Amino acid sequence: MVDLTDFEVDPAKANGIAGLDWSEPDMEVLRLRRRPPPRLPIEIFGDEWGQWIVDVAAAAACPVDYVALPLLSSASTLIGHARWAQATLGWCEPPHLWTCVVGDSGDGKSPGLDCLHRDVLSMLETRMIGDFPERLREWRAAREFDKAAEKQWQDAVREAQRKGKVIPAPPRATVSDTEPSCPRLRQHDVTVEKIALLLASAAPKGVLIVRDELAGWINGMDAYSAAGRAFWIEAYGGRPYRVERVKHPVPIDIPRLAVAVNGGTQPERLAQLVTESDDGLLARIQWGWPDPIAFELGDDTPRPAWAIAALDRLRELDLHPGNPPQPVRIPLVPDAVSMLQDFGREMQTKRTNAGGLLRSAYGKARGTALRLSINLEFLWWCARDGMAPPPMQISDVAFAAAAMLTDEYFMPMAERVYGDAAATEAERLAATLARWIVKERPDEIHVRTLQRCVRLPGLRTAEQIKTAASALVEADWLWEPPKPAFGKPRGIYPVNPRLFEA
Repeated sequence: MVDLTDFEVDPAKANGIAGLDWSEPDMEVLRLRRRPPPRLPIEIFGDEWGQWIVDVAAAAACPVDYVALPLLSSASTLIGHARWAQATLGWCEPPHLWTCVVGDSGDGKSPGLDCLHRDVLSMLETRMIGDFPERLREWRAAREFDKAAEKQWQDAVREAQRKGKVIPAPPRATVSDTEPSCPRLRQHDVTVEKIALLLASAAPKGVLIVRDELAGWINGMDAYSAAGRAFWIEAYGGRPYRVERVKHPVPIDIPRLAVAVNGGTQPERLAQLVTESDDGLLARIQWGWPDPIAFELGDDTPRPAWAIAALDRLRELDLHPGNPPQPVRIPLVPDAVSMLQDFGREMQTKRTNAGGLLRSAYGKARGTALRLSINLEFLWWCARDGMAPPPMQISDVAFAAAAMLTDEYFMPMAERVYGDAAATEAERLAATLARWIVKERPDEIHVRTLQRCVRLPGLRTAEQIKTAASALVEADWLWEPPKPAFGKPRGIYPVNPRLFEA
């Protein structure tokens, strides 16, 4: 403890330093004053999917949020452009969803994803490939035939020119110059041209962008093209899009530009996501940031075979035949339309009272609910036994569930994420120091020791440590270093003993 005999102590603080009159410490500094997470209403997924989510989360020792959100974005990809949600004759939405789970390393983000991606989606991708290797061989053979015909024609042209004869017409190509891409469900290479080629040929229903660290993807959108971020903003609405290529004269025409996204990030990276102006990109993301749970190995079997069979029914959904094929529009039932109108007005009211990124999220909320409604309707359908045909309407039950999920889970999660991202640097440094105090339980904080020996993330200089300590003084975690009779105060902050009371 600090030896007080060499210090002149402010009488008003004397009792506090002696540990007799400390105030109750503000524990919210540990949470950066972020709002607590809402509970995921697991019941809206239905009995079968709800139990599967619980079983996978137990096997992975992670919160159910880390399983449910990837399931939603994956299901939205499998439905894809085969089915669109229709609110009115003039308003349709593709089902594609962007989800991001947030948590510290070790909280279970990756284990929660493993069963779905490793054991389920990989099998569905194998089925999607089908006879593609044979079709690729046929294309390559036809392409060689076209090249030979082109060479023969060029020789004939030269011969005709030499003899003064009529130049023959060029041969008609039997296949495209572009090699067909293997059908796929997921994609990690997310350059604009690569995604454009996939959506134009190999993935007409859409594709799932998978990124372990979503912040890196978002912050690097303009790395290869100044229009990169604009492309990804467009990759949500399902509208026609043309990508011009510098090294190729023929542009890539995408009939419906829409992708689903599934990723994760750590709380410390959230601040990096909000450095750009609010252009609506982040408002497209549905966030999941639960509190960590106690690690406990589960005995429940995740049942990958059941999930494969259920989701394969979504994979088999196809677009309406035509030239080009079109999505089948799935309308809301009349009661659900009325519910959507009421919900939209409620979100408008909440948007008026919100600010910043949260305001944009509320602006997207009615569209989010519409997308969620078609995903829930089809998830319920594919989980049922039997040979029932796919739904041709979105029920009022499905929309009510989607509206509840949006209003009571995703909007509070957005508030939690954006509030944390807006925390000041001093608040973040204070939270780092506070977590160390809780773990180590020191009687006092020595600036020099923290700087030279402990070296906490972000707290490398004396100035950074003093900034964090000052914030904890305000929160009644620490006391200002007592003033000595001569010289400058030593960098020693007494710690509030009430922090360690049982």
